[in-house]
Amino acid sequence: MREEQFEEPVDAVLSAIGHRRMVLPAILLLAGHRPLAFTFGQLLLILQPVAALLGTNGLDSWARLLTHPSGPAALSDRLAALLEEDRLASQELKSES
Repeated sequence: MREEQFEEPVDAVLSAIGHRRMVLPAILLLAGHRPLAFTFGQLLLILQPVAALLGTNGLDSWARLLTHPSGPAALSDRLAALLEEDRLASQELKSES
């Protein structure tokens, strides 16, 4: 699973994390909970019908990502890329000042 293959709901959340400059905490959270990723994915599959009744879509995308063997690693790679982009952008702002 490569970063281009992220589905729209997952990519929207990752973009929001990047815009809020919360990439590093997200990386730390993911690294600390990586052994539970499959369990979280299965839990999302169980909660998906309830979420659909409440009008929330996109849990199936997260469930597929977390239950895929290379999903958490691909998510970590995407977050690391976002962190690098943020670092480069902040360096450009400092050099322009």
